[in-house]
Amino acid sequence: MRLADSRQRIGAVFAVLFFVFWTLVLLAGADKPPPPGFVWIVLTVAVCAIVVFRRIPTYIDWQRTQRSGRFWRAILDGFVAGLLVALPFALPGGGEPSVTPQASDYVIWFIVVGLMGVVNSVVLYSASAVARAVSRRGSTG
Repeated sequence: MRLADSRQRIGAVFAVLFFVFWTLVLLAGADKPPPPGFVWIVLTVAVCAIVVFRRIPTYIDWQRTQRSGRFWRAILDGFVAGLLVALPFALPGGGEPSVTPQASDYVIWFIVVGLMGVVNSVVLYSASAVARAVSRRGSTG
């Protein structure tokens, strides 16, 4: 199997697993039945899964070429992605209308979601390294 095909297949598997995992986690924390606005959360997770699909082959290339600073770059990727996910949910017009968020609420929101992005990217980066090693071992044996 060609390297590009293998990277894309790993990216597709990770994207599906990411989408299913986070949809189930967020559904577990939602009201039952989920409110109509939950669809925006699912769409956000779907967009993130597409980013995972596109980013995993890059992470695999970084590992294959031993790019310097690759782990820190993955951490930065995750933090930026977390901030981008947090932004639309912090815009005016969302949330409980009777609550007026303070500046500190926004700071906490962006830090927490940014750090969740870091956790996700580190897990995905590490898992892609394992998947690459397993894939490589399977193709040589």
